[in-house]
Amino acid sequence: MAGLAILTGYLFYSWQPHYKVQVFNTSSGWGYDILDNGKPFIHQPTIPGVPGVVGFTNSEQAQRVGERVVEKLQEEQAMPTLTHDELRQLGVTIP
Repeated sequence: MAGLAILTGYLFYSWQPHYKVQVFNTSSGWGYDILDNGKPFIHQPTIPGVPGVVGFTNSEQAQRVGERVVEKLQEEQAMPTLTHDELRQLGVTIP
């Protein structure tokens, strides 16, 4: 019986999302953090792939992009990248 409880606990935990997106305000706009089991994993204060220090226009853009990065992480891509086309599809204006 104890073995079943341990197995159930393991399966429950393994199906829980390990990643969480947190958006934050910066001096240049908005950014996001990806947390892995509550610990900082990715800190992205600017729009990825855009030269300079350009933050997202609003928290919703940062949230959408952060969620897309989490999707890619869950698809087991090593370090996910986003193209300018992907960013535009997520509603991000590329300067």
